[in-house]
Amino acid sequence: MYRIKFNNALLGGAALSVAMSISGVAQAQQTPAGTSVNNQATVSYEVGGTTQSVSSNVATFVVDKKVNLAVAEVGGAPTQTALNATDQVTTFTVTNLTNAVQDFRLEADQQSVSIPLLGTDNFNMNNLRAFVDSNGNGTYDAGVDTQTYIDELAPDATVTVFLVGNVPNTPGIETAIVSLNAIVATGGSSGALGADLVASSTLVADSPSTVEIVFADDTGLLDQPRNGQQRAFDAYHISTAVVTMVKSATVISDPVNFLVNPHAIPGAVVEYCMKVSNAGPGTASNIVLTDAVPANSTFVPGSIAVGTSGTLGACILLGTSEDDNATGADETDLYGGSFDGTTVRATLPTVAPLASMSVAFRVTIN
Repeated sequence: MYRIKFNNALLGGAALSVAMSISGVAQAQQTPAGTSVNNQATVSYEVGGTTQSVSSNVATFVVDKKVNLAVAEVGGAPTQTALNATDQVTTFTVTNLTNAVQDFRLEADQQSVSIPLLGTDNFNMNNLRAFVDSNGNGTYDAGVDTQTYIDELAPDATVTVFLVGNVPNTPGIETAIVSLNAIVATGGSSGALGADLVASSTLVADSPSTVEIVFADDTGLLDQPRNGQQRAFDAYHISTAVVTMVKSATVISDPVNFLVNPHAIPGAVVEYCMKVSNAGPGTASNIVLTDAVPANSTFVPGSIAVGTSGTLGACILLGTSEDDNATGADETDLYGGSFDGTTVRATLPTVAPLASMSVAFRVTIN
């Protein structure tokens, strides 16, 4: 009667990683690509009461390369900037989820898209570049962080990458959406960027003796699944306002022609109108307008008015009349105005993007 039992042994290589599904047990580190896994079985048996055994051949295969990565934006909010600002920074991380040391090629892209929490793209940054955080301090250091690719990143390691660009000096622009696209490249040669990895054909059966390349990365916005690359998005947001002011002088009446085609003669009343406009994209706030009453004229008491700009020659459409002092009930409304004997002052709480407000006062020509 034969009694047979089988035993398995792993020989000559690292033990296989096992993904533990039991709650509270972390997943083991991935087995490095290229690891040889050798397996041999034995069978023992008895013949006539004598135990004997025989071994199988050694079955061998090498672990293939499972290519994956993660790219993430850092901070969760757009980078606030200003017109004509230089070397403005957005920050990302790249994590190597491949079971091998890899290089990563970096692309700084600009996207004409609309993304919740980031806004709608309406301009491009100038000279947008990608740099690796060389000293690991998480802050872009010009002249120090100069490497443009990730070199020899170990499995499960993470590195910070900065996108750096210049803001155009174009009034009205508001949001530039950018993305960092990381492409897995061949590792193994320090100091030089390897070629982009190419996946092994899925139409060919696995070769036990060859380290084959399997792309395992997920899909994402503007990114295809299993292509050996991944991107993340961020934005630059212009937080300044471009404010301009246009001043006009209109003769209201004169002592000869009265209101019919009045002329700028002594005794005539002239209305000054200051139109404050905001080209955006930010809101201008705490606006204070000052205007010295010119020589050869006398301020008309009680003539200050502040409000939304009018059309067809009207200075103000909707607004308030202000007295000449800086106190009292009229100073508690939306607007303020005063005259100190030489200078007219007016206050506006805000001027919204693409909006305008006006201030008017009158003088008599001496």
